[in-house]
Order: sequence, then structure tokens, then C-alpha cells
Amino acid sequence: MLRILCRILFVSGFVLAVVAIALGALLLSPLPVHERHVLFVPAGATLQSVLEQLQSEGAVRAPWVWHLLARVGSRVITLGAHMGSYELSPTTTHAELFNNLLRGRNRLVRRLTIYEGETTTHVAGALARTLDDDSVRVLRLLRSDSLAQAWNLGDDARSVEGFLLPATYELFEREPVEHALGRLVNRFERIWEERFADRARQCRLSRYKILTLASIVEGEVVNPIEYRRVAGVYWNRLNRGMKLEADPTVQYALGFPSRRLTFDDYRVEHPYNTYRIVGLPPGPVKVATTNAIEAVLNPERHDFLFFCGSGDSSGTHRFARTYAEHLANVRRYHQVLRQREQFASARLLR
Repeated sequence: MLRILCRILFVSGFVLAVVAIALGALLLSPLPVHERHVLFVPAGATLQSVLEQLQSEGAVRAPWVWHLLARVGSRVITLGAHMGSYELSPTTTHAELFNNLLRGRNRLVRRLTIYEGETTTHVAGALARTLDDDSVRVLRLLRSDSLAQAWNLGDDARSVEGFLLPATYELFEREPVEHALGRLVNRFERIWEERFADRARQCRLSRYKILTLASIVEGEVVNPIEYRRVAGVYWNRLNRGMKLEADPTVQYALGFPSRRLTFDDYRVEHPYNTYRIVGLPPGPVKVATTNAIEAVLNPERHDFLFFCGSGDSSGTHRFARTYAEHLANVRRYHQVLRQREQFASARLLR
């Protein structure tokens, strides 16, 4: 009996040794790919789903071994924390790939910076360059109501515009644009819930309208000390049923021309032109900061109804309660501009 037991143990040990050697050889062997390509692992993916993707692309040998490893590994770990893009090349071994997937190592990171006051067109271009996509397609996605509805951004939300905050984001090579946008919007949602949701429920405007007004405030403010004061002006005009007459909405309607706006520009018929319509435009016009959102929810209390640039280097405005005061401020603004232009011309002639 003892001899039989020894033989069984010997055979079992031999089989295990053979399996271990075979598994080691497999893990150290290169992937069966002939050229470099990129594997993108979405958030929440399991080892099993990644394996199925690799198997469908013919990127692994002996799929049954991977199925076994995935089944064991999936009991203790998912790849949700290690989403990203991973390089598959003829020199990548199975062990390297498996280790990278489990630990989130050697991901192909690309960074996207969204700046405060940036236009949606610029954001679409930057996102397209970062993810090797088409800027026209990305812009259509940003302005489409389909994503806004799918992500429950609000009954009146017409697009993803307004739901992207200025920051530097870590994206991944070949990450689908829709997936990346979803992560950017999720970040916005977290910040909104932490900082603004409670106060926003007490506001008579919907969230989308709050973001729309915040984007206008962002477009007007140069010096951060004026966020709350500018927001107060627009609240006063809204409460009185006055047209907002906000330049950023005209610029949006015209595609943000690099020149100064003309009188003809202010007369253009467009749903975003607040010199022609009463109330807020249909949606946000620029990327707003949290400072602008904060200002809309907590504006400065005053009775100003107008403002115009001071014309100097401070980036501040002159505020007025009456139209007559406003016209006087406008004249001062143009006078300061003329003086600056004359000074600049004189320096050039020296």
C-alpha cells in the first residue's frame, strides 16, 4: 500500500512539475503578434473579459491556461482600478502582459489639459489630438444631446458642454472618446455633489441653467476678484426681466472671432445672442471654473446693472447702476484705449 501511495505521489509530482515547466515556458514566451498594437482595458473590466478580448484578437497562446488563471485571479481582483492602454508587441511576453494588467504598470498615458474659459471647439480639438480621433466627430459628440440624456445630466441638458471642468486629465492611448468623456463628466459629478448640489437645490435655476450662467460669467471675468460681482449683475438683470447683453454669447454665436465685436455682430439673429433674446441662451458657451459656479450660487448683493472694461492692465471692470453711468464708463474705456494706443505708437517711433 505504501509503495502504491509513493508511486501516486511520484506521478502527481512529476505531472505538476511538467505543468509548472510548461506554464513557465508559456509565460516567458512572446505574444503571438507580428506588430505593435494597443489593448485598451475599460473601467471595471475583469480578467475574464480582457482574456476574451485578447483571445478574439489572437494575441495569446494556449487560451485555456489564461482562462484558468483568469478564473482564479478574478476571485480576488478586478481590473477596474487598472484600466488603461497596454502595449502588445512581438517582444512582450505573456508574463509581462499578465503582470502589467494585474498591477496597472506600463500604461500608455496621455494627458489632456482643459483651460478655464476655453471654447468647446478648442476642447474638441485637444481631445481629438490626445486620442488620435477626428475633431469634427468629437465636437459633434460634445454638442449632441444623446450623451447628455444617456448620462442623465438633466432634463433640460442639451449637450455635454458645461460639464467639463478645467484641469489636467490622465487619458490613455486609443481610449474611446466616449469613455474618456464619461470619466471627465464623472469627475464633474463628484465635485458638483461635494461642493454645489445642496445649494443648487435652493436655486430657482436648473443645474444646466446654472452652468450656462456660470459659463457667461467665466467669459466676462479676467480678474478673479470680480466673479461674484459680475454674477450679481446678471442675476439683477434676470430678476428684472432685462436682456443679459453678454458679449460671450455673441462670440459663441459667431464662432469666437479673434477680432473685436462690432455693432453688426450684436444685431445678428441667433438663439445664443443675448442682445436679441431675453433670458439665458440654450446652453453653456465656455468652460467654466468652480469659481464661476460658486459665484452664480453665491453672487455679490448689489444694485449694479451694467459693467464695462476699465481698459487698464488690472483686468477689472467699471460697474454702473444706470445706463447714463454706463455710457460714461464706456467713454472712459475708449479714452483709456486711445491713450494706450498712442503711447504704444510713440514707443515704436523712438
